[in-house]
Amino acid sequence: MQSKKTVVILAGGKSQRFQSFDKCLISLNNKPLIQHAIDKIITVADEIIVAARDEKQGEQIRTKIKTPNKVVLVFDSLKGFGPLAGVLSGLERAFFPYSLVIGCDMPYINERVVEFLFEIASKGYDAVVPRWENGMVETLHAVYRREPVLAAIKEAIREGDGKVSTLLSRLEKVNFLPMNKISEIDPSLETFTNINTDEELKGMK
Repeated sequence: MQSKKTVVILAGGKSQRFQSFDKCLISLNNKPLIQHAIDKIITVADEIIVAARDEKQGEQIRTKIKTPNKVVLVFDSLKGFGPLAGVLSGLERAFFPYSLVIGCDMPYINERVVEFLFEIASKGYDAVVPRWENGMVETLHAVYRREPVLAAIKEAIREGDGKVSTLLSRLEKVNFLPMNKISEIDPSLETFTNINTDEELKGMK
């Protein structure tokens, strides 16, 4: 029997390339980006946690999404640690051992890829992280095991290291999953599409 699954959606980014707009609430096909992500993973997740920057952003998200009762909101308790602060807040609240961590700007998350990552993680890995042929890793489209990752984050914070990528070096059992394994499920690798600029957003409408 597969263990239950938490999905943590990071919404607290500063959206610097979208001027004053909050990236997670920007509309794509008449729906906020974060709603696209929720809709994609709602059938996979037993628990959805949205890590918001602060209570003000949290309230904006709650009023904009269709299913606020199915989402748990948490808030970054640390400033200056970027996405790592959201991962910390999300995993501290997570009820289940394994969590998928994704950005709020990933509207094409593939449910079958998500299931595959969880399946591999359940074999005892601290993290399952997709890796491109050039060595780049998708740390914000990865599954993490709660206890060892929380310990590693706290250690990183004590040392002032806010990079999610270097967090992986603090874990004992990391499966860097080659992209060709994922392309068997999602041939175009659309699941990794994220939106960082107005141009990218316009290209998707």
